Amino acid sequence: MVDQKAAFAERLKRISAGQQFEHADVVGHQTQKAYNRKFGDKAKKPRRSLLDRFMVLVAFLCGASAVLLGRLAYFQMSKITGLPQAFYDLQGRGMALCALILAMVLIVIFHLSTRARLQSLALGCLLMHFGEAAVASSEPQLYSQIFPPDYVRAMATQSAVQPSS
Repeated sequence: MVDQKAAFAERLKRISAGQQFEHADVVGHQTQKAYNRKFGDKAKKPRRSLLDRFMVLVAFLCGASAVLLGRLAYFQMSKITGLPQAFYDLQGRGMALCALILAMVLIVIFHLSTRARLQSLALGCLLMHFGEAAVASSEPQLYSQIFPPDYVRAMATQSAVQPSS
C-alpha cells in the first residue's frame, strides 16, 4: 500500500524542483489528455432531425422566391414616379438589392441562420438567378402576367439562345 501523504509530498518536491513527471500510481491531467486523445470517445456528428432537413428545403425555396419577389418588387417600385433618377438607373443591381433585402428578412423570419440553411438559401438564389430564363420559358403565360412584356421577351430570347459547341 502506498502512503498517500508521502507520495504527495514527493510529488510537490519534484514539482518545486522543476521535475514535473507524474508518480506511477497517480494519473495526472496530461496523462489523461493523452489517453483521451488516443483512445477516448470521439465526438459524434449530430444527426439532422426531420425538421432541420425540412428547413433546408424551406431555405432553398426562400432563396428562389427572394430572387423572384425581388425582381417583382423592383419592377413595381420602378413604376412609381418621382423617385430619384439613380433608382431607375439601378436596373439589375436594384433587383439584386431587393432580393438581398428579402432574403435577409426571410432569414430572420424562418430562422435560417445555420450553415446548412444559409448554404441552401444561397443555392436557391443562385439557381433562380441563373435559371430564371428556363423557368420563364417553361411557364410563359404565368411570367407574362407577373412581369412586364419587355422583360418576358428578354427572358424568352435569353433562353432561346443556346451556347455553340
